[in-house]
Amino acid sequence: MRIGIDAQSAAGKSTGIGFYTRNLINYIEKTGEASFERFVSGKDDLNTIERIKWENSGLLRSARKDKIDLLHVPGFAGPMFKRGIKTVTTVHDLIGMIYPENLGRVSRFYWQKWLPTCVKNSDIIIADSENTKNDIIRLLGVPEEKICVILLAVDDKFRPLETATLDIVRKKYGLSDKFMLNVGTIEPRKNISGLVEAFTSYIKDYSGEMDLVLVGKKDWGYRQVKRRVEELGVADRVVFTDYVDDDDLPALYNLAKLFVYPSFYEGFGLPVLEALSSGCPVIASNVSSIPEIVGEAGILLAPDDTEGLTNSFKKFDENRSMQLELSDMGIERSKKFSWQRTAEETLDVYRKILKK
Repeated sequence: MRIGIDAQSAAGKSTGIGFYTRNLINYIEKTGEASFERFVSGKDDLNTIERIKWENSGLLRSARKDKIDLLHVPGFAGPMFKRGIKTVTTVHDLIGMIYPENLGRVSRFYWQKWLPTCVKNSDIIIADSENTKNDIIRLLGVPEEKICVILLAVDDKFRPLETATLDIVRKKYGLSDKFMLNVGTIEPRKNISGLVEAFTSYIKDYSGEMDLVLVGKKDWGYRQVKRRVEELGVADRVVFTDYVDDDDLPALYNLAKLFVYPSFYEGFGLPVLEALSSGCPVIASNVSSIPEIVGEAGILLAPDDTEGLTNSFKKFDENRSMQLELSDMGIERSKKFSWQRTAEETLDVYRKILKK
């Protein structure tokens, strides 16, 4: 099989979709059953208008020129008019439809009008989770039989590491010996403000010893969170690292005493699985796809339960056996997810499309 793939998301500084694209290509090509033609626009980052032009002009033109068997769009929408090209689209989430108030006018059009039509035109849709599948059915009206749920995985580098490697990264970012960690773009949906509120109560009411380290791109929600940190008087206990080198992330998970992820909505939530795989105990939301990942291997709370989050920090601090148990359970839980499995199930989708 010769598969064309929109590799635009893997250009420049990759986030979740870029990691997914790279690993999908690598693990499927290892099977020897398919090869990929990687299509990119030539620019690292595209704005919404540029993305629409790329998906419906450059991408489509490249797919026709290379005479591929099918086109896989591993994130976003894909071409509106595919004109005979068989397509599969991976939908990681429908955040832009669920939280339209966070978007500009053009982006809102893309998510509310353009993307739904493009996605529905795909031969098969891959969803990251049962939660995303249900959103696709509910919001886009896509028949259930047209959707396949294929869970993601994380890189093998996310595992318990040796101490020597950790000390180098700790010094690089100026981190304390005890800290809780959050990884992800700083935006309202991630509920970082709620996390900061709970963290403040933890250190002021219970004299908590852990600092808070926020790893991720300082997106449009950064200033609001930064201002709130200063208002609460905890700026000396909160570290904003911005985007970090990919190779440093495994060490950060290993250095952290606790990973906290009180997000309001996730299509999958790769950072949660990265933490579990690294043996970092997890406290996360009990909504959207997160319970599908964590299972019984972490503490799950309502994202707006600030008091519960604070109390969980305190209990975690005081209970060494809980820390060890959550770490072991997380590593065991993470074994249920693998890129090999993701690749094999995706190949099944390719075969299904090509048999039609």
